[in-house]
Formats: sequence, structure tokens, C-alpha cells
Amino acid sequence: MEYMSLEPISLALGDKVSTADKSDSVSDKIDTEEERDKAQSQKLVEKLKLHTVVKHVPSHKEQALPLIINQVNCAYEMGKLMEKNSHLIGIRVKRSMSVGERVVESATTLWDLFVLGVSYVFWQWVWPVVTRIFVIGLVFHRTIAEIVLQILEWRARPDAAALKDISATAQQVDIRLQQFCYWPIQYVKLRQRKDNWESVTTSHPDYIRFYNSLWLVANDVIIGIALGSYIIDNANWVALQINSILTGWTVEGLQRTISWLMDWPAGLKLNNELAAFLGDLFLWVIENWAGKDLPHWYSSFS
Repeated sequence: MEYMSLEPISLALGDKVSTADKSDSVSDKIDTEEERDKAQSQKLVEKLKLHTVVKHVPSHKEQALPLIINQVNCAYEMGKLMEKNSHLIGIRVKRSMSVGERVVESATTLWDLFVLGVSYVFWQWVWPVVTRIFVIGLVFHRTIAEIVLQILEWRARPDAAALKDISATAQQVDIRLQQFCYWPIQYVKLRQRKDNWESVTTSHPDYIRFYNSLWLVANDVIIGIALGSYIIDNANWVALQINSILTGWTVEGLQRTISWLMDWPAGLKLNNELAAFLGDLFLWVIENWAGKDLPHWYSSFS
């Protein structure tokens, strides 16, 4: 969707108040020094206002700019609607049908009658039951999501960190649950956007934000499934590559570095006996840690 706007789209949810802001306000009230600094900065701002240039009085064109942009967006929507329904304009009058065409039309009419009966049964009997089950499931999931959000946002003290502040996984779960709780509200707004032309031109941010969040979730699911399928199909090769990389960096690389340090590194003359002792000690520790040369007592104990 393309539209013109004087204000950027806010990616944050409009009706959600972050608990971090609440904790900041509580800490600001407690901390007297920050209150004093804020008061001083406010005084400086008031003094700066006395030295500012007189504010420019907006002209009639500038005042009418939001209305003009709204009309442009409305005209764009009208153009898209007319382009979509342009094939319905100027339909020529049909000629008299032949016998074969009448037989085809009667068969089509019979099929349409059957489809109409099936659709009536579906919309009158099946659809209300499916809708009620979906609403009950949605309410149940919303309740669970709210409980999990309360757990993630719980703080032992007002100035303490919540679980979502110290865990990246908890933060991602919190974001996804907020999006899940906000989707029904956005969907209702999008269903109401075509009630009148005014709502069409003022609900573009909700439209973009709704489908943007859906696309992000779909990307996460698609990439996760693709990556998981690749790892499952090539489990042996992936495990071998990870093992070789970790072995090269954590075992073989350390062994090469220690061996280099044991023999006058960069021309520096060291204590040969001490260097040999410490080098052999660390090499033995690395070998034991890597599980290559475990002693008999260690293997029997484990």
C-alpha cells in the first residue's frame, strides 16, 4: 500500500504502555537529584524560549495541506477501486442464445442452485459453530498470553529488572505475545476502514502495521522451518563441521599457541625449564579437556 502522510508511521503499539517507562517514572520520583536536574533544565528551556525568533504564522496553503493530502489519498483509493471494477463498465447487450447455449445455461443454473444450497447450509449451520469455536479458542489463548505477559513483566521491586529485560528469549516472547494480543484490534479496525471514505484515508498506518507484523512472523516461521529442515537432513555433515570448527579454535589453536610460546616466541628468551613445565601442564589439561588422552583413573571414575 502506498499513501502520503505528514507524520511517520510509529512501529510501536499505540495502546501499550511499556513497564520500563513506568519504572523510569518511579525511579525519577524517588531520585531527588534527577528531579533537581530536570527542574534546572526546564528553567533553561524557559529562558531559551525568551530568545527564540517569533514563530512563523502558517499560511492558508499550509493549513490546508493535511486536507489536500487526505484528498490525494482518497483519490488514489478511488482510482484503484475504479481500476478494479473497470471491466464491469460498458457490457454489450447479449444476443439471443442458441439451443446449445440454453442447455449449457440450464446445466449451469442447476449447478448454481446446488452451490447455493450448500452455501446456505454452510453459512447458516456450519459457519456459526466454527466462528464460536474460534472465538472461544481466541479468548483462551488471549488469557494465557496475558498471564505470560504478566509473568514476563513482573518486578520484585519497582526499580528491579523484569524477566524480559535480562533474557533475549523472554523479550522475543513478550513482543510476539503483544503482537498476538493486538492483532484482533487491528483486524477490527481494518474491517471498519471501508465503512466510509474518511476511515479509508486515516487507517493506512494500521493497515501497514498489521500486515508488517504478519509478514515478520511469517518470515520467522519460514526461516525457522527451512533452517531446521536443513539441519535435520544434513545432521551428520553439520555436526562434523561444527566439531571441526570448535576443535580448531578451542583445542588445536591453543595447542599451537602454547607450543609456539614454549620455544622462544618472537625471539624472546624465556626460562626453558619453566616454559617447558607450564607448556606441558597446559597441553595435558587441554588434551584431558578435549577427551583425547584421558587417564585410566579418570575413565574408570566416570
